[in-house]
Amino acid sequence: MDDDIQFANMDSWRGSGGGKYELTFKQIVLTHLNRCVVNGSVEFHGGYWNKKSAGQYMSEEIYIHNSREVYCNSVKMLRALLLGYFDKKIIDEDKKINEDITKAFEDYEKDKDKNARGKYYEKKVELYIKLFESLVILSKRLNFFQEIEEDEYL
Repeated sequence: MDDDIQFANMDSWRGSGGGKYELTFKQIVLTHLNRCVVNGSVEFHGGYWNKKSAGQYMSEEIYIHNSREVYCNSVKMLRALLLGYFDKKIIDEDKKINEDITKAFEDYEKDKDKNARGKYYEKKVELYIKLFESLVILSKRLNFFQEIEEDEYL
């Protein structure tokens, strides 16, 4: 048995679900790209607990997620999906954006006044939008937006 890690050709990869849920890698990327668009098309807000009355003497608390983190995390996962396709141009852009994200966090850690958290998230989302734009341009260079052939539909 060979212990070396090997990568299959991602262009022809299909899931092994053995049924109607088999997807090509391209379909997975496009689905996740759409998820990033949906998560980025909302009003951004921080996470909070919403207290809701559940009866005369009872209440329940429901956590409302931080939509900024949801968006950033969805872009991170799109990045992870496309990592095997990174070319020199996107590697340079990705490195610069990650350095800027790290700097924004370090600035936030140094200056923890009441406005620092909001400024940090504003900068973080702005940088993840730039990363998303770069990933979309990479996807275009890789022809992920070509029409799907008839045999690719499941």
